[in-house]
Amino acid sequence: MNPSQIEPDGGSQTLSRGLRVLEIIGKSDVPLSVAALAEELSIHRSMVYRLIKTLEQHGFVRKSPTGGLVLGMRISSLARGVLQSLQDAAAPELAALAEELEMTAFLVSYDGESAVTLRSAEPLNAQTTVAKKPGTRHSVDRGAPGHVIRSQLDPTIYPAQRFESSQDEVLPGIASIAVPLVIAGNPPSALAVIYLPHAVDAEQIAEALTAAATRIVVAVGG
Repeated sequence: MNPSQIEPDGGSQTLSRGLRVLEIIGKSDVPLSVAALAEELSIHRSMVYRLIKTLEQHGFVRKSPTGGLVLGMRISSLARGVLQSLQDAAAPELAALAEELEMTAFLVSYDGESAVTLRSAEPLNAQTTVAKKPGTRHSVDRGAPGHVIRSQLDPTIYPAQRFESSQDEVLPGIASIAVPLVIAGNPPSALAVIYLPHAVDAEQIAEALTAAATRIVVAVGG
């Protein structure tokens, strides 16, 4: 390996950059261009093109219909292997919530830096749904599930609420409601729904989410 490709701590600089590309794309609310990635990483575009080509070949990155770069489906398969017992317990609850509330329901957990969607379920017969793909990441400072996780990380500064709600914080034109999912030995998590903004009974939705969260805790044994 070329010495210039070795990080100061002995790691691979190329691998580090590839992981940073995934992180940057995952955190972005919109598809990114190679130019934007090159600027963010402070490297030449040709290097970004090589990184993207490799990530595309392995399914970690793909081009959106507009030509921008978004995370590929391979990321979802990796997310499915994280906290598997929690995901297994949450799966039927998410499906039931999606049908009951006619909204996309999803499980979010903290990975040490961001709020990451681990699993989601969309209502089967709703005319309009909002997709929430596993592997999607966003800051804990944005969105209802992020705020729920943030309160678990620092309850002194951000006192826990029975539920959190948000709109236009992660995706424009999308609203969300989330409740805490606290399981001993697991990272801070949240159970949430997203939907196109309209008049809803937030209290009722929060009650359904909280009841589902309680059943998940019992199923996991937390």
